Amino acid sequence: MDLVGKEPGILQIFRARMRVMSALMIRELHTRFGRENLGYVWLFLEPALLGLGVAVWQWSIGVGSSMKGDLNKFSFFLIGYILYYLFRTLVSRSPHGIAANYQLLYHSRVTVEAVMWARSVLDAAAVAICIAIFVLIIGIVFGDWPSNPLQMMAGVLLMMLLSHGTGLIFLASTALNSQLVDRLVHPFTYLCLPFSGMFFMVWWLPGSMQELVLWFPLIHIMEFTREGQFGPRVPYSYNLTYTLIWILGVNFIGLCALKAAKPHLEV
Repeated sequence: MDLVGKEPGILQIFRARMRVMSALMIRELHTRFGRENLGYVWLFLEPALLGLGVAVWQWSIGVGSSMKGDLNKFSFFLIGYILYYLFRTLVSRSPHGIAANYQLLYHSRVTVEAVMWARSVLDAAAVAICIAIFVLIIGIVFGDWPSNPLQMMAGVLLMMLLSHGTGLIFLASTALNSQLVDRLVHPFTYLCLPFSGMFFMVWWLPGSMQELVLWFPLIHIMEFTREGQFGPRVPYSYNLTYTLIWILGVNFIGLCALKAAKPHLEV
């Protein structure tokens, strides 16, 4: 049978895309952390150290290690900040997604979308591993084991998808004014922090405030993840359908904006 000119199958295309993604992730590791000193370990150390700093600071405020609902204060803030760290990192680094990898874009198989996905998956994997390690340590030290670890990992996935789409929008916006976007993206991530649910749970707030904060998708992801962490000991407020609508919306807008902005993006 003559195979000349035969189109590649879906499986072959998928394998080729996965090879490109793997190569991009390895290069991202080399570029960001190098091979000397601690090297790749910084991928996990950065969120771990920041999370520990915030958790120790919050734990030291007041007396005791418990909070409303008899939750472990150290665990509450540690996991919460590491999860928010994923959002902050992916969004704040998104405007520089092309500049850091522009040489690779001369290869036909390497696209801007593939580069952004590689960065998102890499950071999400690092955060997931970091959370898994701390969950194990917290369980051994405090005896506070997670109720549903798979739900916590699903929360990391949801945060990655929301952050990825938001990052695409910021990346596409650099075509209009890269310097302005670069100045706005960091205040944006810090302004989102009070509405992320990292410092509180929805049921702590009065009814009118609960309705207000639940407009923000970050709250839903944080509450969903904490349900996997603490289980049914306290009430939770989240809507996965609403969260998925946000995720689909920002990713669709981001992809459309990126397609329109590609001819105008500066390398």
